[in-house]
Parts: sequence; C-alpha cells; structure tokens
Amino acid sequence: MINTVIVEDDFRVAEIHCAYVSNIPGFRVVGKANTGAQAYDVILQQKPDLVLLDLYLPDEHGLNLFARLQQLPRGSKTDVFIISAARDVASVKEALQLGAAQYIMKPFNQRQLAERLIAYRAAKERLEEGLEISQDEVDRLSALMRGPRIVRAHKEEPKNPTTNSILKFIEAKGSSVSANDVSDQLGLSRATAQRYLSQMVENGQLELTLQYGATGRPIHIFRISKGK
Repeated sequence: MINTVIVEDDFRVAEIHCAYVSNIPGFRVVGKANTGAQAYDVILQQKPDLVLLDLYLPDEHGLNLFARLQQLPRGSKTDVFIISAARDVASVKEALQLGAAQYIMKPFNQRQLAERLIAYRAAKERLEEGLEISQDEVDRLSALMRGPRIVRAHKEEPKNPTTNSILKFIEAKGSSVSANDVSDQLGLSRATAQRYLSQMVENGQLELTLQYGATGRPIHIFRISKGK
C-alpha cells in the first residue's frame, strides 16, 4: 500500500484530490494539510511514501517545504508529486532539481492523475522486487516513474448529455445537491454520480462544500459555480 499525504491550501480541492487518490488500488490517503507547517508535522508523523504538494501555501512556498523535506535523514524521505497552477519555468526547474517525481499543472482530471500514479506504483513495485537491476531496467523504470513530466492545462471539456442533465437538475432544484440526489434523480450509481460531480468541480462548472453532521464523514454538497 502506498501511503499518501495531500498538501493543498484549498480544503475543497484537497477533498477532491483525496477522492481521486483513494479510488486508485494500492493507494491510501493517510493525512491532509492546508499549510506548510501542518504538512511538515503530518509528514514526520505518518512517514508517507508519497506527498502530493501544492506550491501556493498560506505560510510558505511549497518548494521551501520540499527543500526542508530533502534535508530529512535518508530513511525518512518521501517521494513528491508537485501539483500546482504555477507555470513559470523557475518553479518547474527548481522542483525537478529538488527531485520531484512529477510536476502536474492544474487543472487536471482524475484520469490524468491516475495514469501518473499507476505508473509510479508500477515502478515502485519493480524497484522493491530485487537487489540488483540492469542499466536498461534503470532507464526504463526512470521513464516509467516520471511518465509525461508535465501535464498541460486543458480547456473545460465539452458538456456531454450527463453533465447537461446534472446541471439542469441542479438549476431546476434551485439549491445545492449531493451525489445521492443526483444518483436518485438520473438513475446513476452513486460512484458514477460522484465522479461526474468531481470532474465538474475541476472544470469550474460546480462548487463543492462540505456539510458536517454530528457524526461520520462530511457530506459533499455541490452547487452551480458563481462564475457560470
């Protein structure tokens, strides 16, 4: 199991990324943080295999945190995927110099992240299989570990009939909805409804908030984005 920590200043985006990672076999989210200070403490406590690190944190730049993580003892270091809207060459260059396994530009979708995480998992599993390895294998695994180094920003995907139906349902309801509401109304499985809703959040069509009850996990509530 690849234990993963999500570091993201926007708690709503952090929840989406957690859902993305948790849906991939072999990955488990063991911690979340919204600031650099929180992230450092969580990483020291959990000793994760992988950190998904945003760069724009409220208390420090993510690359400063990354540099501090690189100063930890050898057995305490973790692999890092940079996930950021930063597109300047200086940030990309520094992240790669520090040893980022991936630099993924926002916005991206679940499939794009999953492809890179699955490639990372395959390379990690191969590296843990034996004590010796050939140069050709090292070269192949290095390429596999990184995959496409930078995910290019993509335009909002065209609305398909399902997303159109979801938008019409929310507009007609005139209020926020949950994945269960969409599932019941459109006859989708809850997992499918959640997948569409999360993608629509990433595309800017919907906004996500969390509704906390007395017990249990918070409910994800979706509404039409104010920018739409």
